[in-house]
Amino acid sequence: MLPISQHVLRVLMAKGDSSNPELLSLLQELAPSATVDFILPHYDLYNTYAIRLDIAQDLTGEWYEGLKEAVEAMAASSLANIRFLEVDCLEGDCSLFVEENLKEVLGIVYFPHKVVEDKPH
Repeated sequence: MLPISQHVLRVLMAKGDSSNPELLSLLQELAPSATVDFILPHYDLYNTYAIRLDIAQDLTGEWYEGLKEAVEAMAASSLANIRFLEVDCLEGDCSLFVEENLKEVLGIVYFPHKVVEDKPH
């Protein structure tokens, strides 16, 4: 599948239903082209991203749209395992935190494309 706009994912996530059929259908299409795809125990993935959220807020000042919401959703989830997918979008990458069989989306973190600066030779 060709990259899609992050806006499409934002709109579908904004509907507030983590099992929105439109979102899950799109996820089924995106999953095979994910650049990263793995499943981890809930606690491990939550702990990793909770630490990243703290670092982003307290140390670096970097902020990524959806990170806080994804961490909060993972904290509230009773899933034993969480699947992590990273997909290319037109504006940058998206990290998706989903139920391992793609039946629920916990959260999406939106990353912009990194700007590569020309360095003098």
